[in-house]
Amino acid sequence: MSRTAIFTLLVLTACASGPSAAETLPKLRAALDREVSTPEQNAENSALARRVSEGKQLQGSSRTEVEEKLGRGAPCSRHPICGERGFDSEDWYYEIGREGSEYVRHRPALIVGFNRFGKVERTFVLRAPD
Repeated sequence: MSRTAIFTLLVLTACASGPSAAETLPKLRAALDREVSTPEQNAENSALARRVSEGKQLQGSSRTEVEEKLGRGAPCSRHPICGERGFDSEDWYYEIGREGSEYVRHRPALIVGFNRFGKVERTFVLRAPD
């Protein structure tokens, strides 16, 4: 394979991967507490959570690292969806955004599952209704 082909492949791979965790995670942390009052804001928060989950941007992080990046999540034991999706009661649940109007009854959520060593093993996004 030529140098040009390898360079092109590297550029395409970098472009396809989307925003980095360094860009996305601070945006998600800010969105956690931001008031949401429009369907567009809710959709943006849902897309942001999907980028974090699908990009595996928390994968392998410790509980302490996740807390530094997003704050401490609510215990999954308080949210029935966690058990339905196979998460443990000690995993963390993040609802994205604060209620800002009558519209926003169902906000997106990010569930972070840890393995027995306290590292992120998987995530799940409960998307906002379209």
